[in-house]
Amino acid sequence: MCRAGSYLSLVVIGVVLVAACSEPGPPVSAGPQPELVWPAPPLTPRIRFVRTISRPEDVGIKAGWLESVFSFIKGAPERFISSPYGIRKDANDRIYVVDTLHKAVLVLDPAASGHYWFPEDPLEGFENPIDIALGSDDRVYVSDSQANVVHVFGKRGKKYLGHFGSDVLQRPTGLALEKTTGNLLVVDTLASQIVVFDTATLKAKKFVGREGTARDAFHYPTNVAIAPDGRIYVTDSLNFRVQVLGPDFTFLSAFGQVGDSPGDFARPKGVAVDSEGHVYVVDALFDNVQIFDRQGRLLLAFGSPGAAPGQFWLPNEILIDAEDRIYVSDAYNQRIQVFQYLREAGGEQ
Repeated sequence: MCRAGSYLSLVVIGVVLVAACSEPGPPVSAGPQPELVWPAPPLTPRIRFVRTISRPEDVGIKAGWLESVFSFIKGAPERFISSPYGIRKDANDRIYVVDTLHKAVLVLDPAASGHYWFPEDPLEGFENPIDIALGSDDRVYVSDSQANVVHVFGKRGKKYLGHFGSDVLQRPTGLALEKTTGNLLVVDTLASQIVVFDTATLKAKKFVGREGTARDAFHYPTNVAIAPDGRIYVTDSLNFRVQVLGPDFTFLSAFGQVGDSPGDFARPKGVAVDSEGHVYVVDALFDNVQIFDRQGRLLLAFGSPGAAPGQFWLPNEILIDAEDRIYVSDAYNQRIQVFQYLREAGGEQ
């Protein structure tokens, strides 16, 4: 027994030495972050850059020594965020990031100092995941624009339950869950409409919108968000506007137009609403985020093209959590950028 233990120790030591001589992985982005605020001084700051996330270490999750060793033995290289899109956060501060390149979802769990990807193994029919919604009973919904379905997972993604929508969806993209009704709103980009599903039956119960330029029509919508007051915001991408719907799906108003002036859009995608009702719109071609009031008037924009902190390269989705932290999927920079909305002059909520 002692000889076997010594042999195992030698194997482990050998593995560690080999690993130490292997090529290094992507650089760790830990360390001091720059102090960036918008607008710039001497104006009162309203948005502050917090950090970037490209790997578990960026949120304080570190793999144990034995975990690293046995991952090396198994030949399972660590995966980093490569092409992020959908992003959500649950009540326990777990962060879910859809990675379209990996065809998987990364779950970061800082409280438990752990992380995992799902599906754990390649899943047939899981082709091009885009957005994500978190339901009750630890259910997770993931839209798949290539398979034309919404996938359902249980146990926070660890158990595959099936899919739905193949009979009505053409290209599902953005998702939003109505907490009071349990309805799942699915943006069907190709059909230029919102399909409302009952999560109890997984059946379509309502179709909202049509193809066109009228106020009750969409042209390639991409993302959807539900505000605290129940209003529904839809990025109507190729109409270059954001449409505002009531909780009963009636069309209330719209704002934005094509152009390159402040308040205009080139390719609006992600949309989110903070605790005070401000509407944040990601523009994938402007490489920025514009902030509007409830009437659609521009308040502020932050971000610019590039790869430095606070800059974007084809951003797409945005999430604002209960503490008004802002998460932006910075797709071609292969990272999530985190900002803070400053509710009071110079301070956080």
